[in-house]
Amino acid sequence: MTLKSECEASVFSFAPLHKQLNAHLLDEHKGYISVVVLLHREEYERRKEAGETEFILPAAAQELLNETRPW
Repeated sequence: MTLKSECEASVFSFAPLHKQLNAHLLDEHKGYISVVVLLHREEYERRKEAGETEFILPAAAQELLNETRPW
């Protein structure tokens, strides 16, 4: 897997596509979905700039997302 595909898989593990679509269309859990995307985007850019090829969301970010998951 590539850095991008690993990041996408991680995003979907916290916010499946149907939840993302509901957030966009119906504002359901929009705040949580935004945090998921922003944390992943920042970590992806950091790893990409560092030349890394593996995506792993830091444990603190994973814990935050698991603790605040609204479903």
